[in-house]
Amino acid sequence: MSTTTRAAPYAGLPWSFRFKVLGLLVVAGLLIVLLALALEGHPGAINVTVAGGLAHVGAPAPDFTTRTLEGAPLRLSQLRGKPVVLNFWATWCAPCQDEMPLIQRASDLYGPQGLTIVAVDYQQTDSGAMKAFLSKVGVHFPAVYDPSGQIAGEYGVNVGLPVSIFIDRSGTVNFIQLGQMSNSILEQHIRSIV
Repeated sequence: MSTTTRAAPYAGLPWSFRFKVLGLLVVAGLLIVLLALALEGHPGAINVTVAGGLAHVGAPAPDFTTRTLEGAPLRLSQLRGKPVVLNFWATWCAPCQDEMPLIQRASDLYGPQGLTIVAVDYQQTDSGAMKAFLSKVGVHFPAVYDPSGQIAGEYGVNVGLPVSIFIDRSGTVNFIQLGQMSNSILEQHIRSIV
């Protein structure tokens, strides 16, 4: 009986060639890791739809679909029957940062009465930065993407941020607040829709 030994497939290759192949594999691995890190925090394609025309007080709120920062779908019309406040914001907006804790307190206070707050992030897609901002200001209500400003455009958000839209239980726009709110303005308009 004879035994045959098999040489490794790379046994006849020079060491310099082996090191070059190994180096290329290491570089390729690093590039894959760097690409994965660069894409982390970016949600990919976000499909946003808006229907119903421009928002104005006394008219039905334009319906829209988008995704929350956690990836769940959100459609405004599914909130019909609840009072809703849409708050348009961005991570670079200092007045938004000042206003958000007031809105969170209102959410905590009026949530048991059905109030739903939706933070609509204006033209940003870096979920890591958005989540860090919301955590910093202590916000727990849902935040959604509006990467190309489609939702904002239908709600007339083009002057500056923040902008808040108060929608009553029937889905009608009750009030549009341009700029940062004081606690008294926030309370007054929430009470009118709760």
